[in-house]
Amino acid sequence: MKISTAAMALALSIVAAPAWAGMDEGLAAYARKDWPAALREFQPLAQNGNAAAQARLGYMKLTGQGTAKDVAAGVSLLTQAADKGDALAQSTLASLYFKGIGVAKDQARALILFGRAADQEQPNALNNLGQMYFFGNGVAKNESKALDYLHKAADKGVAASWATLGIAYWHGRGTAKDPALAVPWLKKAAEKGIRVAQNLYGGALWSGQGINQDRMEALKWFERAAMQGDPASMLNLAQAHLNGLSVPKDAEKAYYHFLLAERLAPAKDKAKYSDLTEKARQQISSEQQQKAKEKADKWQPKAGVPVSSEVDDDLDKDKPEEKAPARRMRATGSGVMVNNIGVVLTNSHVVKSCRNIRVTQGDNGNSQAASVIARDDVNDMAVLNSTLRPADFALFRDGSPLRSGDDVVAVGFPLSSLLSREPNITAGIISAMNGLRGDKRHYQITAPIQRGNSGGPVTDMSGNVVGIVLSTLNAMKVADKSGAIPQNVNFAIKGDLVKKFLTDNKVEFNTAPPQAHELSVADVGDRVRKIAVFVECEG
Repeated sequence: MKISTAAMALALSIVAAPAWAGMDEGLAAYARKDWPAALREFQPLAQNGNAAAQARLGYMKLTGQGTAKDVAAGVSLLTQAADKGDALAQSTLASLYFKGIGVAKDQARALILFGRAADQEQPNALNNLGQMYFFGNGVAKNESKALDYLHKAADKGVAASWATLGIAYWHGRGTAKDPALAVPWLKKAAEKGIRVAQNLYGGALWSGQGINQDRMEALKWFERAAMQGDPASMLNLAQAHLNGLSVPKDAEKAYYHFLLAERLAPAKDKAKYSDLTEKARQQISSEQQQKAKEKADKWQPKAGVPVSSEVDDDLDKDKPEEKAPARRMRATGSGVMVNNIGVVLTNSHVVKSCRNIRVTQGDNGNSQAASVIARDDVNDMAVLNSTLRPADFALFRDGSPLRSGDDVVAVGFPLSSLLSREPNITAGIISAMNGLRGDKRHYQITAPIQRGNSGGPVTDMSGNVVGIVLSTLNAMKVADKSGAIPQNVNFAIKGDLVKKFLTDNKVEFNTAPPQAHELSVADVGDRVRKIAVFVECEG
């Protein structure tokens, strides 16, 4: 299978650049598509040897953005930048060698350049390596290795990687077959207009695998994929109209879709599609046949469009706890059940490197597969989709704000390989309204936490969630610097930031004001342990 244009794109990713005067202005101009301004800033920098400017100017010449298209000049600039280690230049140049654009086709050299860029976490390079290994395009097929690259690219927002991960989990390629894990990836990619994802996501909705069955919604996704020329989706629409499945029976419309499906079908499927087309033809009049043919002759595919827009050294960020090899679980953390459709909130760093995630609510032992819906690495939050359908879920505090000295309770699953899987309940106070070095995103709390607490809920004395556990101060590092060992200096992400993250990612949640009479720690614990979630991660 050839790597698609979306998968092997020459997309320009704006990445951090050296602090040369004019570079920030050039990047800002490029971002707003002010090509003359971008050229004014990039050209002198490139002439003086700035690799980042050479990479971007090279890309502009390669594609004719704001300047006369000059592939040879573009390749020259990209080569200079790539030789200096610029990841964007390496990835773009690798794509040129892979396709033989402006240079002699050399897939071995492309692989080397992609590898160098991927080592610097360049998103397109990670995706392209993943696609190459997944489909065996230019390298020996290695689907398991491909998934490592694709997960990293997916975390950086590359939609083509979302689609291929969806394919992998849907069909069980390079990993265990798991429709529940496939569906979130397919949905994200489908919403970005990737037709193979639209078709498979439609199939999931049609069959009810990994998602609640909704055949009317499935047909909408088949239509979007068919619009782009997907033969399987055309065939699905044809069968639905022919048999009256979730739409009125319409043999003429079915015949129209069969004609297009046959035209678009790969050579190996032509005969099968032709037989189906003939059966549909026999059910309509000559006039209807002619009408459908004329309409099919005028049809042209349309490009898919997005359906919706979508550490500090002093911190001992709670790196997920190591697990016994026999269970294959590499790490653990905590989370909180957000709503009754199985959405779990945790820290981004808990699930960042996970290939497979499982979540268990409270101490009921009902472990379910989960997948990442959205992540915010800057603020260290993530939301997961699971098949849990809980009766108990979080209420986020609304109304009067917290103050320094207010009591709080933290719940999580620390040191789970040593301690029990029972939710661990600790009490403390808000000791400061800001975090390390005055970070206004965080509370400082005294409730004791350990490795494994990360992502767990912090609540007020009504049991309402006011934040999630972030980290504890690295006592040994601070002692080494200051000569004093700090006690119970821990941090939690503030509830307002958490609620904004959920709202921005269209995750439904519920709020409640604090009660007039505070509960005891034990009573709060009884409430919150039901919504706490144990998160297991296989790397």
